[in-house]
Amino acid sequence: MDKWLSHPTALKIISVLLGILLFAVVHIDPETSPQSITSSIDTKIIEAATIIPIGLDEEKYVLTAMEPTVARLVVEGKISNLRAATNADYVVNVDLSGVTKPGLQELPLTIKLPRGIKEVELSPRRVMVQIEEIVTKTFDAQVMIDGDPAAGFVLGEPEIQSEGGRSVQVTLPRDDMDKVGLVAASLDVSNADKTVVNKRAKLVVYDKEGQEIPNAIVQPSTLHVEVKVTLPFKQVPLQVRYTGELSEGMSLVTVKPSVDFVTVYAPQEELDAISIYDGAVLDLTKVKQSGTIKVKAPPVDHIQAVNPGEIDLDIVVEVATTRKLSNVPITITGTEPGLTAQIITPASGTLDLEISGAEAVLAEIGLDDVAIVAKVAGLEPGTHTVALELELPPYVQPVLADGQSLSVTIEIMDTTASNGDGDPGDVEVGGTPTDPPEDEQEEGGTGNNGAESGNANAASGDSHSGNQHALVDANRRSPSNSLLSWEKEVATI
Repeated sequence: MDKWLSHPTALKIISVLLGILLFAVVHIDPETSPQSITSSIDTKIIEAATIIPIGLDEEKYVLTAMEPTVARLVVEGKISNLRAATNADYVVNVDLSGVTKPGLQELPLTIKLPRGIKEVELSPRRVMVQIEEIVTKTFDAQVMIDGDPAAGFVLGEPEIQSEGGRSVQVTLPRDDMDKVGLVAASLDVSNADKTVVNKRAKLVVYDKEGQEIPNAIVQPSTLHVEVKVTLPFKQVPLQVRYTGELSEGMSLVTVKPSVDFVTVYAPQEELDAISIYDGAVLDLTKVKQSGTIKVKAPPVDHIQAVNPGEIDLDIVVEVATTRKLSNVPITITGTEPGLTAQIITPASGTLDLEISGAEAVLAEIGLDDVAIVAKVAGLEPGTHTVALELELPPYVQPVLADGQSLSVTIEIMDTTASNGDGDPGDVEVGGTPTDPPEDEQEEGGTGNNGAESGNANAASGDSHSGNQHALVDANRRSPSNSLLSWEKEVATI
């Protein structure tokens, strides 16, 4: 043994061993276990992992409540795997695919973990869910207007331009569906001075107390809405005016517009004064035969716009013919109080009158449809030559020889002088009895803002008959064999 210990090689081996022991004594912590130094496994705790419901048949049911909504999850795995995964990679689900009826139910939780990581603990392992049946119901959507238009403008009714119109479908849990009070879209028109078009408005479902129901599903979700913003407007009768002359030998039988009334737009103070619209003008030179002609309806005077802007006129024309009316009585109008008037010449107080027009029109005319009027308003007592005016039905004109003038000689007398007491009383005079002043008709046709008088002025209301008449100053008309030979006429529709 002594011989082995004294051998140089043995001494070297012993020295190496002693050195290793000394190194171990100095560098190894006696408090640390050998296992913790060499292990690569660790754990991780996720205190509030969100529970995600999956598999529910959303066409039939809706999840309205779940308790709890988060779970505590403890997992274990290699340190490298734990560090590589985020909290979003740890998925906790409640599977609702097996739900076949509504109500309160308890269901188990399932988890999906990243690769290389396993579950240590999951709490809780079951949750309570409230399932409700969903229903779909059709509603008529409304449009709510917010704000006011610019000063002086008015709003029309909102128009829904969407393909399906007002009809929309609302999907809600059955219990919530019973609370629905209104489905509406809001449209802001603040300070608008023109029509709001191409506006898409979001649909909102409100309960019966006016509160929004946020979980409602609306199809479609928006509406295409238009609302007219215009000046004040109203409907007024249409009156067609005429210009030009028909071809020689032709006469109008009827002119019937496609509408009897038009809508006019104007500031309110101007609108109040408008009673008819006479801006539609038919150029008779363009009428060659019976048929339909379009005429424009432009703004006139203080009118800002007209609807419709174009009007169809159904026109019937025939060959003109003539007819003689004998012994048409002459009517005196406009006698001042205290005066009386009688016709001196012609002594009969009547005239023979030749008229021209379509045969169908002339055939319907009687003495009650024609009036010869002598206006004496403002004349002093004495003898006067008074020009006559003719009241003729529409589309009829007098036939006068070249240079012919229609007039009568009338004597006006002061009845107060003859009675001596200032009360003229009722005195009969020769010729046609005098009409009361209230039956006097103003010269020229009625019309909007001073429409011109003319051959076919159909100012409504003649004291002699229920038909419409044209007021004609026979002394100012040029002779012609054709109906409507003068430049302008007015017809009341």
